[in-house]
Amino acid sequence: MRISIALWCWLSAGILNAADDTPAWLKDSTAIQLPQYDAKVNTVVLLNEEHTTALESGRFSTTTRTAMKILARQGVDVVFSDEYDTRGGKVRDFRAWMISPSGKVKKYGKDEILDVACAPNYVYDECRRRVVSGKRDAEAGAVFGYESIIEHQEFSNQVEFYFQDSSPVRLARFLVTVPAGWEVKASSFNGAPQEAAPAGGTYTWQMENLPELKREPASPGFLTLAPWVGVNLLPPGGQRSVLTWGDAAKLLTQLNTGQFEPSEAVAAKARSLVEGAATEFDKVRAIGRFTQQVKYAAIQINVSKGGGYKPHSAAQTFEKFYGDCKDKANLTRAMLKAVGITAYPVTIYSGDRTHVNQEWPSLGAFNHAISAIRVGPDTKAPAVLEDARLGRLLFFDPTDPYVPPGYLPDHEQASLALVATAEGGGLVRVPAGVPAAASHDRQVEATLGADGSLTGRFVDKRTGEELGAAVAVYRRNSKSDYDRYIERWVGESVPGALTSGIQVADKDGEFLLEAKFASARFAQRPQAQMMIFKAALLSHADLRLTEKTRKYPIVVDTDSLRETVRIQLPAGFKVDELPDAVRIDSAFGKYQATWAAEGGAIVFSHTFEMPVQTVPVAQYVEFKKFLDRVAGAGNSPVVLVR
Repeated sequence: MRISIALWCWLSAGILNAADDTPAWLKDSTAIQLPQYDAKVNTVVLLNEEHTTALESGRFSTTTRTAMKILARQGVDVVFSDEYDTRGGKVRDFRAWMISPSGKVKKYGKDEILDVACAPNYVYDECRRRVVSGKRDAEAGAVFGYESIIEHQEFSNQVEFYFQDSSPVRLARFLVTVPAGWEVKASSFNGAPQEAAPAGGTYTWQMENLPELKREPASPGFLTLAPWVGVNLLPPGGQRSVLTWGDAAKLLTQLNTGQFEPSEAVAAKARSLVEGAATEFDKVRAIGRFTQQVKYAAIQINVSKGGGYKPHSAAQTFEKFYGDCKDKANLTRAMLKAVGITAYPVTIYSGDRTHVNQEWPSLGAFNHAISAIRVGPDTKAPAVLEDARLGRLLFFDPTDPYVPPGYLPDHEQASLALVATAEGGGLVRVPAGVPAAASHDRQVEATLGADGSLTGRFVDKRTGEELGAAVAVYRRNSKSDYDRYIERWVGESVPGALTSGIQVADKDGEFLLEAKFASARFAQRPQAQMMIFKAALLSHADLRLTEKTRKYPIVVDTDSLRETVRIQLPAGFKVDELPDAVRIDSAFGKYQATWAAEGGAIVFSHTFEMPVQTVPVAQYVEFKKFLDRVAGAGNSPVVLVR
């Protein structure tokens, strides 16, 4: 689906008098009767049509027609865009119009259609995007439409079509036309229809009256939820066809062949990095830490012929000391080879572990590259997979600068990934770290005043899989912005609290945060001789679900906390009520909490562990009950009397 609705601020020129070339399909769309939508729905797609034709030359031509009605202007910008490859593709036509509620037509001129890079952080990218924005002209009731013709090559002769993004859709249609002798093999997902019987070499998929896709907390992305079809276009002879995951692994192997050979300079650096390393894992960590430091930047060339998956040579990446994810993974592989350790290229989807569908073998299913390192039985780490065919593999992401070797970022754990080996490789599910590997320990010492005030300090320590997220927040912010972030967290946790003395120790393999806090109005005092408060002082950034029902699965990352809170009581007060100990042992996770009176103080200790998981909708009620019980335990009151 070649449509984007985003909060982008593009400049466009003034209104032009439209020539009388407004297409009939767009004019007709203004008369479409629509149902009543929710007040929060700002746009509805009247038509989303894409027609891909396989040309005799082996190239493809795609005509896209899209019309969108603007229901409410505020907070909405409508943008149409098409991507093309400057080497393998060409924009044959790109036009756009806005039809106002009064019927006045504006045609967008060439000076209002931008040509921009697909990825602004790439050093050079042959992927370009034509973009037109209707921001200045949008008004409630207007219809914004565009039509484009893009000639292109398709790597592996595969095309995909998404019937919608988040907006409701009145009519979505996908057509594929192939010459005689070509074969079409298609798969439909998320309720998308099967193709209609072909007519004259044209296959059609069509859906009508699609409701809005509403975002839910911790849900999969829209590209995972929307109905879509994947189509393999097989010319006579079946060139470049990917029909199995074995085919995809073989193709990925071919694209990486020869790129990971270490130059003398690469080999020398690798040997110096592992000098003195006592174990195989020590060598992996030394080289991994080095390749994590390589600057992320990309040069994307020859995309239509696999350039998006083919890394630059390891020698080039090492010399320039920059590269994208596949370049950094390839350099890791080369340096490990130089010290006698085998590693394989891996492609994975970063950001949504539910995105890849096992029923659709395709390199296009992935957006990221990492490494799989063959290791022996003595190397033990949460990111090690025991695979019956491929052996023991340690997965490592050198693009993430904060998650140390031995672990994987949360958003990659338990994802399906494609491993390419000389023997063929295949699709595997990478390991999910156990909560114990996501080490998060916190100690809090506080003193309660007779007037209900509270002063205290805390030490928060992160290691393992918990390290990456904490370090990322700290390093990506200025000192003042980070301090304000901590101050907000403490202030929201402890009523009226002010924070001071924030200190951070960001050292290899450990992140330590310390601070002091004070609140003049912490404890509730319903009577002069009574105080009520909760002993769980600092909130934990865990998941909260409030909806009674759920439409989509819940995607959960590893979560872990071990905390002890000691609150010294004011003289003259004694404990009247303490909560009972809590123990929750669920299929979703574990929680334990105890409260004790010790030496004039309240000691509250609790542990929480929740593994990576995707909770199906059918288990939503039980999962919500588990989270509610955990949250309720932390909010249990302690009662003091004088």
